[in-house]
Amino acid sequence: MSSTAPARMGSAIRTRMGSKFLAMTLAAGLLAGPIVLDAPPAEAATKKCAVKMSNSKPRQYSNTWVNVSKVGAKAKITTTAHYKTTKTTHKATASKKGAANVWYYISGATPGKTVKVTVVAKKGKTTWKCSTSFKPKKK
Repeated sequence: MSSTAPARMGSAIRTRMGSKFLAMTLAAGLLAGPIVLDAPPAEAATKKCAVKMSNSKPRQYSNTWVNVSKVGAKAKITTTAHYKTTKTTHKATASKKGAANVWYYISGATPGKTVKVTVVAKKGKTTWKCSTSFKPKKK
């Protein structure tokens, strides 16, 4: 025998013992039941939509539309106009093409005061967000 034979034999014994230990550990785990890892829930996807006003400078007591696009087909849309002293919310459902026009009546909104309009659309776990604005003019 060469001088490396005992070293190789020791290595083979250690490998066999390691394999037996691994097999016993796996067997014990299988007997104990399934291993459940506590993973966080899948994050909901947030995407950008597109929005523009039909008239960005509507006169008081007139109509304007919030034109929403690039959302999912049949997504539920919520638009909110943030006026100086109040908020007005309207809801709509997107078309099969992922677009909707939401009507707003511009009552006596403060002339010259920018009104921010936020849009949130949801379908399943996906959310689309975008915003625009308009500035009412005197009647």
